[in-house]
Amino acid sequence: MIIMTIRLFLRPKRNFKIMKKAGLILPVILILSSLSLRAFAQAQDNRAASGEGYTISTNDILEISVYGEPDLSVTARVSQDGTVNYPFLGNIRAVGLTSREFGNNISDLLGEDYLVNPQVSVFIKEYAKISILGAVKMPGAYEMKDKLSLTQAIALASGFTDSADTSKVKIIREDKSGKQTFEVNVDQITDRSAEDVEIKAQDTIIVEEFGRFSVMGQVIKPGVYNLKKGLTVVEAVGLAGGFTNTASQNGTRVVRLVDGKKQIINVPVSDIMRGGDTSKDIMLQSGDTIVVPESFF
Repeated sequence: MIIMTIRLFLRPKRNFKIMKKAGLILPVILILSSLSLRAFAQAQDNRAASGEGYTISTNDILEISVYGEPDLSVTARVSQDGTVNYPFLGNIRAVGLTSREFGNNISDLLGEDYLVNPQVSVFIKEYAKISILGAVKMPGAYEMKDKLSLTQAIALASGFTDSADTSKVKIIREDKSGKQTFEVNVDQITDRSAEDVEIKAQDTIIVEEFGRFSVMGQVIKPGVYNLKKGLTVVEAVGLAGGFTNTASQNGTRVVRLVDGKKQIINVPVSDIMRGGDTSKDIMLQSGDTIVVPESFF
């Protein structure tokens, strides 16, 4: 547009009529261009608004737009080293920045050597994911659209199942130093005796079950059952359908392995159910076996 105007001034006689027309058209073009630029900026701001507080993570897919420069508008994935490879500029650090901050960095770099006042916007087209596996209601992969704590991540998976061991939740994280695994006691986070843990992109959260226990002998449905948090012997007998008519209820015992040695714990279920000492209704542990003998009287 500017080049055309200069050429017109260099040929005043030949292009006088064209100049008159250009003199009328040029302001209109400038106004339209300004409006178009504002519309571009507003549209990009609206797209970025939903992820305003989110910081870019590895494996995010970014859509980078430069107004009026289609060759510089690209879609790129954030690499494992936290950078994005961008035309002319090479690898630019992205991880830990918001999309607005990253866009401003690209704008500054392009403005140094390549463009005058470049208008750059960055939109997160696809977020990095985390995996939540094991004893949660909806295990799977989830997009990490914002900062997440461990308890928030579990909520994304609709919470724990009844058999979840919430005291030993594992987080597997892989970075430059290698793979790390650490355990978190969510019970302590819940009762506020410990702080919540920040989850990072590509983390894998594994929620183990408490384990299983067995019920043998004089019950309606003997077998192996999933252990639930806080489950007692009386409740476990109920899960197994209750006693048979020939069961020796007060003869119920729990067989438990402690440091490789067998331990027998007597549980007088009949007395407990009649309003006796409920402290004798012990909580089960993974691997316990409940044995209900037959009564001969």
